[in-house]
Amino acid sequence: MSQSLADRLAALRGFLADQNLDGFVIWRDDMFMGEEVRAKDERLAMISGFTGSAGYAVILKDRAAVFSDGRYHLQLENQLEKPLWQWRDSGPDAMQKWLAEAGEGALCLGYDATTTSVARYQKLPTACENLTLSWQGFERNPLDDIWQDRPAHQRNAAYQLETAITGQSADDKIAALQEELAKHGQDGLIITAPDCVNWLLNIRGDDLANTPFHLAFAFLPQDGAPLLIEGDSPDYASMRWQDFCRTLPAGRYGYDEASLPMALFQALDRPDMNLQAAPCPIYLPKARKNAAELAGFREAHLHDALALCRFWFWLEQCQDITCYQETDLVALLRDERRKNQSYICDSFDTIMGAGPNGAIIHYRALTGQDSAICDDNLLLIDSGAHYQTGTTDITRTFKIGTPDDEMISAYSAVLSAHIALAKAHFPKGVNGVALDAICRAPLWATGRDYAHGTGHGVGHILSVHEGPAHIAKKSGPALDDGMVLSNEPGFYEAGKWGIRLENLVAVSQSEQFSDSFCFETLTLVPFEQDLIDKQMLDLASIHWLDQYHARVFEALAPHLDTDVMRHWLSQKCAPLL
Repeated sequence: MSQSLADRLAALRGFLADQNLDGFVIWRDDMFMGEEVRAKDERLAMISGFTGSAGYAVILKDRAAVFSDGRYHLQLENQLEKPLWQWRDSGPDAMQKWLAEAGEGALCLGYDATTTSVARYQKLPTACENLTLSWQGFERNPLDDIWQDRPAHQRNAAYQLETAITGQSADDKIAALQEELAKHGQDGLIITAPDCVNWLLNIRGDDLANTPFHLAFAFLPQDGAPLLIEGDSPDYASMRWQDFCRTLPAGRYGYDEASLPMALFQALDRPDMNLQAAPCPIYLPKARKNAAELAGFREAHLHDALALCRFWFWLEQCQDITCYQETDLVALLRDERRKNQSYICDSFDTIMGAGPNGAIIHYRALTGQDSAICDDNLLLIDSGAHYQTGTTDITRTFKIGTPDDEMISAYSAVLSAHIALAKAHFPKGVNGVALDAICRAPLWATGRDYAHGTGHGVGHILSVHEGPAHIAKKSGPALDDGMVLSNEPGFYEAGKWGIRLENLVAVSQSEQFSDSFCFETLTLVPFEQDLIDKQMLDLASIHWLDQYHARVFEALAPHLDTDVMRHWLSQKCAPLL
């Protein structure tokens, strides 16, 4: 008999009683602090039923809550079982405000020291109204002992990427980084973000379903070969991180407090150690794609556009699309991508939101819990893939049947916002905050907005959501040449439909203005012209759209299978003027 959520919650509360704890915090993260985790590490979903990719839970003796951001509010409402669980927005001081409701006195809360970064631990509250808080770390998560049917995981070796794909050898990357360590007088660098480890060593792996990581930490000495920690590779020495902590000699070492687990920090924090916290120096060079990486992105986007257009063609030819469930279409789209020999895996779980589900920003269709495709409504598809040369992420919103005037108005406003960012020129040194406002302005002018960022960085056959640069209301580093980001404004009518339009763009030198950047749009898929009210687009936006569609047709038409499909594409790419 499988465990119910109530059984699991009761078992965790038994652990609290045994350990004399008042509560426990469960993060969505695993020890590698990434967005995607292995099935065996989906502890937040295991205890609460919430499957979103960001959030945390706090379980007290008599109540429990899940905290997440605006992307997941509808999902939280739908997935959490009442009265077992409450949900709260994960805004500033959200945990403190909720804990304050527990009453006067003191609370001792447990946390998993292997899934809590140094930076996160430093932000844990020690007091809130009427309460004093203390924290107790554990190196084994109590849920692992409660989880009766915990999935197993097959661990495979890493594989090496060719320099023709990466554009720079691992030896050259290592040498450049060691020069930086020497400049800062550091004896070595502790690298705990797997994307940085994989990029530095030009390795990839299959530890995750949608992210081609080999999950590992690494240590790079100022002089000498790197050492993989918690991983295996045919080309680099390997050891477990517990052994690494015990054997690392005294010295001056850099680490990234955003990705270093507290369990590892506590083992390293010895009197003879000089540990220096700073953002990992790999983040920025990894984000600035070189010419080979950008060429790989372009090739991957051609593969991806052909798959999506073939799927779209089928979608429109289907005589009764309403007989299909959302998960049926997820499988059909994945099958189209798999036909390409360069396909590795999807870059995230496809968001296939029919009608009202499209308004759930990070909706995930599950077999048996998904919806049929809605007639006379909208279908939002946010999907992507990793290919052997690059990574894609695209969102298109399709009409199913006959759209109404409000759908067309909202789609046109979102498209206007998308184009405003796509055609922007901006001075060097500008970060994503200014660009976020440029994108939102056309929506704001119609009284609309969206509760997510405008753009995230994208890794090269790494994480589809990559830092440190982004386009959002929150500040970040300046955008720089070669960075690849998304351009994805949206608008969502809860209970009705959602609209999001996403392309990937690369930052490039502006030919029009010196010391300025612009965007090269990498994605090659038409927009839905039957949802466009061209009266809502200014002339410059229409020119941009016509030029984009001409480029899409020129790129895709020679590779389509039949004259019928080429004619179909020509209609999708027809000029508005």
